[in-house]
Amino acid sequence: MPAPRIGVLSTDVSDLADRIREMGGEPVPPILPSARPKGGIALAREWVADAAHISCSHERLDALLVADEEPEDLAGLVLASLRLNLPTVAHPPPDASLFAALAALGLAPLAADPAELVVEVAENDGARPRKLVEDFSLANALRAAYSLGAGPQTMVHLAAIARELGSLGFDQMLRVLVPETTLLAEPGSPWFEEHGVAGLLAHLGQTLHETWTVEGGLREVLPSAPPAPPTSDESRLIFVRGRASGTEALCRVTASDEEITGECRVHYSEDSAARAVEEGSIAPGSLLVVGGCGPRGAPGLSRLDRLAEALRESGLEGSIPVMTDGLPPRETRETWISLVSPEAARESVIGRLRSGDSLRMDLLEGRIRTGVKAGELEGRKPYELPRPTGASYAARYARSALPALEGAGFG
Repeated sequence: MPAPRIGVLSTDVSDLADRIREMGGEPVPPILPSARPKGGIALAREWVADAAHISCSHERLDALLVADEEPEDLAGLVLASLRLNLPTVAHPPPDASLFAALAALGLAPLAADPAELVVEVAENDGARPRKLVEDFSLANALRAAYSLGAGPQTMVHLAAIARELGSLGFDQMLRVLVPETTLLAEPGSPWFEEHGVAGLLAHLGQTLHETWTVEGGLREVLPSAPPAPPTSDESRLIFVRGRASGTEALCRVTASDEEITGECRVHYSEDSAARAVEEGSIAPGSLLVVGGCGPRGAPGLSRLDRLAEALRESGLEGSIPVMTDGLPPRETRETWISLVSPEAARESVIGRLRSGDSLRMDLLEGRIRTGVKAGELEGRKPYELPRPTGASYAARYARSALPALEGAGFG
């Protein structure tokens, strides 16, 4: 019997390939272009998904092993696996909340060696990702990831996976499950170091749906439930909305937070906002508004890492709230209002705000309130963002990109 051919979808395949050979498989690395289009995390994910899908479609593969340290790349590889629908195993990533999401989806093993498992599922024609990833496992993934304090980026990638599956109602699912899921354990805490993702899922227990995984039934592969983790600060994400405008955004809050207020200081690029912070132009009491970072504006949904670094180095981290149609830095616990929708590139409210406007996020009622009268706001000309032109990958994406909470993929 010939060795099963395993597509090794990873940016660093050497160690995985050697391990697959040891297990009796034949590793087949994909051929991916070295140059990437410039843009945000959703654009990167879509490019990886398309490139991996095209590469693997020309091979006679029996199974896939997907692995990457960058969440957007790993999410793109998962999308490619769904399109190919070959038996798939995801190597656990270092990001704990993403590992929890992939395990809850049924793709990442909690105990088995991934290389050994992928050879086994290839030989036995094991469960394919379109059987494992469905509405119940998507709900499990939301609960698991946000119990570990996942940020909005995880939500965007899960929404893209749901859209790839044609799952109906995922946007409403996340609007219900994410706000009610509190932070149970910090990934670096002693409790998590002892019990890990498997212990977290076991602790969640009956709140998770019984679903199938690459190792078998979810509850069958979980250990006994560990003692409850120490009480956290109950950090969580909530949605806030503008009653008349249809604007929606995500806020990270703690139990004691009741409102976020400030006088707007408006910028339409991350570089401009970061320079203002570095030059000392942003004072306490300000609310830093950064538009043009959404799926169409960036393009591809930018994560504002440079701005976060500027705030940190200026001693303003935690004292200046940021409102953006992009993403906060990874794993932040500071006050960010992110994924503002509709984004500035769609001529929305965030594109009509001006420096000096007052904004208030009522976290108890989930409302966005402004001191600007509706008629005045509506009459303002929205800020015009430069957009890519031509037939490039980024330009095509910018013309059709979906909103972030729909996955920010191609429309």
